[in-house]
Amino acid sequence: MKHITIKSAFLLLLSFSAALAGLGGQRAGTSIFNFLKIDPSATSGGMGGAFSSLVSDASVIHWNPANTVQLGGTSVAISHLDWFDGIGYEYLALSHTFASWAVGFEIGTLHMDAMEITTEYKPYGSGEYFSYADYYFGLNVSRKMSDRFSFGFTARLVREEYLDLASTSIVMDLGTYYKTGFRDLTLGVALLNFGTPAGPAGQYESPEGDMRDYASFAPPTTFHIGSSMTVYENAFMDLLLTAQLNHPVDNDENYVLGINAGFFDVIQIRAGYSIGTDMPFTLGFGISTEKWNSGLKIDYAFRPHRYLGIVNQIQVSYNF
Repeated sequence: MKHITIKSAFLLLLSFSAALAGLGGQRAGTSIFNFLKIDPSATSGGMGGAFSSLVSDASVIHWNPANTVQLGGTSVAISHLDWFDGIGYEYLALSHTFASWAVGFEIGTLHMDAMEITTEYKPYGSGEYFSYADYYFGLNVSRKMSDRFSFGFTARLVREEYLDLASTSIVMDLGTYYKTGFRDLTLGVALLNFGTPAGPAGQYESPEGDMRDYASFAPPTTFHIGSSMTVYENAFMDLLLTAQLNHPVDNDENYVLGINAGFFDVIQIRAGYSIGTDMPFTLGFGISTEKWNSGLKIDYAFRPHRYLGIVNQIQVSYNF
């Protein structure tokens, strides 16, 4: 009965997610809360985000809510990302496992310095300033159904603030994690940021002079299916390969290939290649102290954008 339940849950999520993914071509650029698409983890960022089937630290909540229970014990991750044009992204994730259950918490914020308002009559600045901020709080629960299979759920409160306008919504993540039994081949399936449309409250005056409600838009729901496997291993190094399909409902699908080379269980060198994005190449570097009976890890990701510049990202995590 347990195996039937596992297969049914996996197939249900896969079919439901694939159905939503088919909407992408008709809805390009129509979602709200697009900062949810930004990868807050330097660990996965170095591999282009091909991380749905991997387990490393508490930041896995962002890619697959089913993976936290696979961590075991307690894990905490803190990261900082320098986005474009002075925009920063701060992220904190925490998870704890007990028996076959795990609970997790995450908080992320995208922020910028105050910017001067310009108008058609004052194009060089009006002396007034505005601020913009996005942030969210997420609560994760995952359960291990067997040694090979786990599933998870995350509910996330998301808010966007601009001038005197604000949009708030609740989005959900669903995910499954499955060890196939062939070597360490693992599959991960996740449906992220699924929720109802949201928009600013209140009304505005249209060019015609009448009052209208602000429009609402759907969150950036995305379907991920990924796999990973160690393809080479000896006493000095191991080589892990990952592949992932990403299909957002508001854009075309893209594919990501990732590689992680570990040396002496201390140094990690990562790279990712994305097909169909403006960040085709990513690089990453990590140092782990697990070999010396400590769970401290420091990771860095280098992500050049084709048009907008370079994104630098650093993360500190601890598993205990």
